Amino acid sequence: MTERGETERERAGRDSAEWDWEIAADSASAAPPAMWVPLRRALRARRRLAVMARELPAGLWDADSACDGWSRADAAAHVAASDRRYHDVLTAVLNGRPLEEWSPDPGIPSAPLDDANRLALDGLRERAPSKLARTLEIGAQKTLMLCCSLTEEQSLRRMGWAANGPALIEWWEAHDHEHADDIINGPTMMRQR
Repeated sequence: MTERGETERERAGRDSAEWDWEIAADSASAAPPAMWVPLRRALRARRRLAVMARELPAGLWDADSACDGWSRADAAAHVAASDRRYHDVLTAVLNGRPLEEWSPDPGIPSAPLDDANRLALDGLRERAPSKLARTLEIGAQKTLMLCCSLTEEQSLRRMGWAANGPALIEWWEAHDHEHADDIINGPTMMRQR
């Protein structure tokens, strides 16, 4: 048994399911040139989270994060759930309908972001860390695929709350790093918000 309570066979299966991050980083060059550097940085940030989800000992996974009221698992689930915002914006640009603003649920236009977070967390927080890591990888794969589908001109258009494609991906990277810090540092984190 490993530290996480897995048999060696389970660990082997988990490891073989991991996404090949090196190939993904190389694939970023299929995106418009303005997106190359931000996309590679964002993929590194996402890899950090996925590795954390796979490697953080089970006893720490349910412990408090630096986000008030959220466990470390909650913070990772929030990041996985928030991918939808980025995918919605990129898909809208690809379809020629740039979003000026993002709404958590098109069916409930007035739903506050906190409600969207709560609903998303309810669907993801109970996942095993390896499954949450896989969800983070799938989100990165979809973001990479959407970015690689953009034309140079599309990548420079306004994208929801971001000035353009590179700015959107920089938001994605910053969000991932912020919550990775929340997870790894726990409630003793000394940072001003």
